[in-house]
Amino acid sequence: MNRGTAYGGGGISGKIRRGPEYSIEVARRQMSEIAGLRLHDNDTPKLAEWLDERLQALALSSFDAYAQLLASDVPRGRQERERVAVHFSTGETYFFRDEGLCSLLARKVLPELIERRAEQRSLRLWSAGCASGEEAYSLAMLLDEMSPRLAGWDVRVLGTDINGDAVERARNGLYGQWSFRGLDRLRMERYFRKCARGWKIDERLQQTVDFARLDLLHDDFASASGQFENIDLILCRNVFIYLSPSAVSTIVAKFTRALARCGYLISGHSELIGCETPSLRPLAFPESVLYRKVEAHAAPGAAVEPAANAEKQAAATRGPAVRSRSRAVAVPANGPPPRDVWPLRASPADPALELEQAWRDADRGALAAARAACRRVIAGAPLDPRPYYLLAQLAQEAGAIEDAKRLLKKVLYLDARFVVAYLDLAALLAFGGDAAGARRMRENARRELERIDPQTLLPSRPETTAADLLQFVGRLLDVTIETAAPSCASSPGNRPARG
Repeated sequence: MNRGTAYGGGGISGKIRRGPEYSIEVARRQMSEIAGLRLHDNDTPKLAEWLDERLQALALSSFDAYAQLLASDVPRGRQERERVAVHFSTGETYFFRDEGLCSLLARKVLPELIERRAEQRSLRLWSAGCASGEEAYSLAMLLDEMSPRLAGWDVRVLGTDINGDAVERARNGLYGQWSFRGLDRLRMERYFRKCARGWKIDERLQQTVDFARLDLLHDDFASASGQFENIDLILCRNVFIYLSPSAVSTIVAKFTRALARCGYLISGHSELIGCETPSLRPLAFPESVLYRKVEAHAAPGAAVEPAANAEKQAAATRGPAVRSRSRAVAVPANGPPPRDVWPLRASPADPALELEQAWRDADRGALAAARAACRRVIAGAPLDPRPYYLLAQLAQEAGAIEDAKRLLKKVLYLDARFVVAYLDLAALLAFGGDAAGARRMRENARRELERIDPQTLLPSRPETTAADLLQFVGRLLDVTIETAAPSCASSPGNRPARG
C-alpha cells in the first residue's frame, strides 16, 4: 500500500483505515484537543512521523485507537500524554535563567510575600513546569539568601513537571556545566559541591524543595492532599507557548484556585494574551508582568496597573529581557494552502524548518547555533524578515539594544505587516525613555492589525488571533498612569479604571 493513501494522505503501510476523515488536519486537531498541544503548520511533518512511530510501537491499527488511549486515565494513557508533551516541547533550562525576573523576585515580590505572611510564618512557592529543577532550586536560593528573615518559618518550594525522568533528575540534584550558564561564581560555590559526575546541590537546600510529576491539564490539583492549596507564588514560564488556548485557560483557572489571596502567578512574556483572567489582576514592571489574585467580588476589568508609568508597563510586557519567542511572525496576505498530506517531507534546506530549529536552539540556550542558522537562512533568502527578527531577540537578550533596534527596523523595512516587530521596537524605545516613539510603533501595530481579519491566527509564539492581539495593543495604548502599583491591601473600588 502506498504511504500517500492512508489517513487520507499518509500513514503506516497496510495498517491504517482509509478515509478522508483521517487527514493529518483531523489528527492535529484531535491531538490539540486531547493533549492540549498548540500545533502549527511547521509541526505537521513532525506530527506525522510521531504518529507513524507510535502506532507501530503500540500495535494500534488506527488513529481512533490512539486518540482513545491518549484521552484515557489508565497508566498507559498517562504515560503516552507524557511522551507527547516531552516530544513537542523543549524542556531545557538553567539556573537564574531570567536575571530580570530573579531581581524583581528578590527586590519586590518575595519581601512583600514575607511581610504578608508574617503572622502565619509560612511560605509556599511553586515552579510549575520545572523541567530538571533549576528554576525551583533558583527560588530556594533566593529564599535562602533571605534566611535571617525566615528563621523558624515553614518554607516550602514545590517543583512539578509532566516529564517523570526530568523530575527524577531534579530530585537527584546533580547538574552538568550546561545548567550553570546564568549562575554567578559565589552562588555556585555556596550551593554546589563538585563530584565525579558534575555538581551536586547543597543537601540543606535540597531538603527545602519537593518534586512531583504532574500533568497540569489533566490532573486534579484539589485532590493532591492540600499540596496545591494556598500557594503564594506560582512560576509557570515558557510552558503555555506549547499549549492550545483552551488548555491555557483550563490551567490558569486551576492555578487561580490554588493561589492564596493576593498570591502571584508569573508566566512568560505575552503568554496569557487572549486568556480570560477575571480573578487575576495584571501588574506590570520593567522586568516582567505579574498576575495577582483578587477577591472574586472585585471583578476587575482588564485594567493593567503600571509599576511606574504607562511606558514602563509596555516595556515590561515586551521588554529587553524577552524570553517567550515567536516562530514565524509575518502575516501573509493570503494564508498558506491547507496541508492534508501525511507525512510531509521537507528538504533540510527548507527555511521554515531551519528557523524552527533556530528557535529551539535559542530556547535551550544554544545561541551560537541559533545565530548560525539565521545566517544560513539569510544567505539563501536575504529578503525573508524572520531570521532578522530572531537575531533581534538574541541581541535583546545579550543587552545589545541598539543592534536589536537596527534589526527590528530591518524586519519592518522588509515586511511592514510584521506586527510583533512594531511591539518589540516600541518596548525598546519605551525602555530608553522615548515614549512618543513607542506610542507611534504601537499605533502602527494597531493600524496593521485592523487590516487583518479578526479571526486570523497570527503565527506568533504563543499563537494568538489578530483580535486578541489588537485588544492587547489597545490596552497598551489606553492605560491609566499611576505613580506606583497599589498594594494588595488597597481597596479594589478605589483603583483607577481604564479610560
